[in-house]
Amino acid sequence: MKLSPKDNRLESLLFIYAIILSTNLCDCFTLLRSVRRVQRGRYAAITANTSEDIKEEITTDVIVIGSGIGGLSAASCIASTEHYEVIVCESHDTPGGAAHEWQVKGFHFESGPSLYAGLSPENSPNPLKHVFQIIQEEPEWITYDRWGTYLPEGSLLADAVGKDAFYEKLKLCGGPTAGEQWERLMKRITPLGEAIFALPSAAVRSDIFVALTMGRYAPALAGVLLAGGSSLQEPFSNILEEENITDPFIRNWLDMLCFLLQGATTKDAPVTLMAYMLSDFYRPNVALDFPVGGTQSIVNALVRGVTKHPGCQLRLNTHISAILVGNDGRASGVKTIDGKIIKARKAVISNADLWSTRKLVDAKTAPDLAKELDDRIERLDRCDSFLHLHVGINATGLPEKPSETFPAQWASIESWDRGVDAPRNLVLVSVASLLDSSLAPSGCHTIHAYVPATEPYETWANIDRNSPEYRTMKEEASEVLWNAIEKQIPDVRDRAQVSLVGTPLTHERFLRRDLGSYGPFIKATDGMLDGQKTTLPGFWCCGDSTFPGIGMPAAAASGMIAANSVVSPIDHWKMLNKIKL
Repeated sequence: MKLSPKDNRLESLLFIYAIILSTNLCDCFTLLRSVRRVQRGRYAAITANTSEDIKEEITTDVIVIGSGIGGLSAASCIASTEHYEVIVCESHDTPGGAAHEWQVKGFHFESGPSLYAGLSPENSPNPLKHVFQIIQEEPEWITYDRWGTYLPEGSLLADAVGKDAFYEKLKLCGGPTAGEQWERLMKRITPLGEAIFALPSAAVRSDIFVALTMGRYAPALAGVLLAGGSSLQEPFSNILEEENITDPFIRNWLDMLCFLLQGATTKDAPVTLMAYMLSDFYRPNVALDFPVGGTQSIVNALVRGVTKHPGCQLRLNTHISAILVGNDGRASGVKTIDGKIIKARKAVISNADLWSTRKLVDAKTAPDLAKELDDRIERLDRCDSFLHLHVGINATGLPEKPSETFPAQWASIESWDRGVDAPRNLVLVSVASLLDSSLAPSGCHTIHAYVPATEPYETWANIDRNSPEYRTMKEEASEVLWNAIEKQIPDVRDRAQVSLVGTPLTHERFLRRDLGSYGPFIKATDGMLDGQKTTLPGFWCCGDSTFPGIGMPAAAASGMIAANSVVSPIDHWKMLNKIKL
């Protein structure tokens, strides 16, 4: 894969937003551009309708295709200006994309992320937190301080997160010089991480006004350049070599954390990604966050950020079949699979993945856009897919709250030698009901175990989902997931009241992920993903197929950047006034 190379320090700085991934100048902006106000309130907020409800052609200001985290972030930020009507079109019967939930017999299941940080503090560098601050909607947060790891040697580490606890872990698992090596590494990267914290991805937009919005954070920008210099784009493994970090446990541990964050090990992930993560995760008094009500509460907050504004809607069961182009050569709207038309005055934003977005473009009506998307696809490799196991169990005799001996989440690694990115080698387990008991019936627990983007789609590609062969393959594949749960709950199979196995075919079918992929696989040496702007005027992309990449914070950042690029510089500046660093 070869992406757009960036040669100077300023451009390489944008890599920061893959992992974060004052003065009021509104009067100055007023001289540059007046605010365009549109008539609002013609269509009520809709949260559970189909495209059949569209009886005639309708017109809005902005259309967002897909209600994943990126799409909802874009739509809610645009809606927050109260200058634009926004319609979000979702093909599923529930919003959230890969973060949506479903219920079986009172158990709340979700296929999205289960480990969050940087969301409960008022001041945070997390882009999703910034979206919440802009739209003034947010879940209630539960904080806790530990997660566990079953090492290949068989022991459980469930120490508290943060700086002091990790030094205890190094004494137990590292070699005689592990502590000194860790000190040396943190001394090298902490100044860069601290500078990154002060640079919000919310400042990025795709026009000349970016000089003003990013210039607002000029001191932090200078601090990052001074701290990181030309090393910003380098693979993090280069820093490990330069600092002579040789302890096997440290190297393996960093590979695991890096892979869980971005789907790449330290030899492929950029310096900025790891500098941010390590500076944040291993600082004093750090805590992990969990939304009350589970991940669906995050989705619900973003939906409220859209639908509470007059003229802004979420339309479920609305599958888009084509992007329309007007006589003026701009994106003019969308067509649903049943032939309905929704027109857009201002913009169309696709939150679908890159491969799915390309299927919506007719090369005859938008030849330049079709070629651009084909070129993007040609340059991209994909991350692998997932295996999921969702289990609802009788929790009689099990803890009701997490502890050092029974954490709410743990990782299980079979072999360091195979690598954390090897198929079915690393499994993550989350018992969400230990953190929020409302996610399971009384006396029960909800469990989600999965392999994180390491299951090849090709293994499943030609299998009939209704065949005995498929059922046998699912049963065999799920063994690694059951085994990871059994390390903590040996009799989990006897306790199970509900069990659901998901494969790459499931991931593809229900999460609308092309070939079931987690998203694009990016190496630091390849450059960065293409941005939100496209060659078709009025058409934008967001989500994990665009800069800054995969993961919930990055998806939120991509949505913000798309929103920033659609709204006026004045409205963008007002958004920045709301975020707290």
